[in-house]
Amino acid sequence: MSKRSIFVLIFVLAMSVLSFKGFFRVENSDISEPLTNREVALLCTTDMATEFHIHPNLTIIINGQKQEIPPNIGINVTCMNSIHTHEGGGVIHVESPIQRDFTLSDFFAVWGKPFDSQNILSFQTDDTHTIVVSVNGEIVDTFENTVLRDKDDIVISYQSK
Repeated sequence: MSKRSIFVLIFVLAMSVLSFKGFFRVENSDISEPLTNREVALLCTTDMATEFHIHPNLTIIINGQKQEIPPNIGINVTCMNSIHTHEGGGVIHVESPIQRDFTLSDFFAVWGKPFDSQNILSFQTDDTHTIVVSVNGEIVDTFENTVLRDKDDIVISYQSK
């Protein structure tokens, strides 16, 4: 094989790889306007070259019963959200190309489940039930606005008053 043929082959292969990668990758430079935290959280990409990588833990308790947080929230066949789960133990993976103060609300948006001061999953507060959120054992009143921090232990409890 001649040097020219080898060069052409290498060039064609390189262009094919770059084209294939560009087809599936969302480039930050392609974004003309700044994204909100929610937009970054919901962005599904194959680009997990991250600037920001943390792992808070989430536990949800409904009337004394621990609820399963499923594996693979925010992960599908072709891409992954910046906020996602791998295993089902409650570890939230935040792997974002941009460092942001992501919140529980962002995680629940990726999951597609409701959560705020009056709703958790399919349970609503009423005269006999309340929602309590704690971070590292301390009760907070930030509910869906609770910021996700590395290694924080977050517990959301729907319980009797």
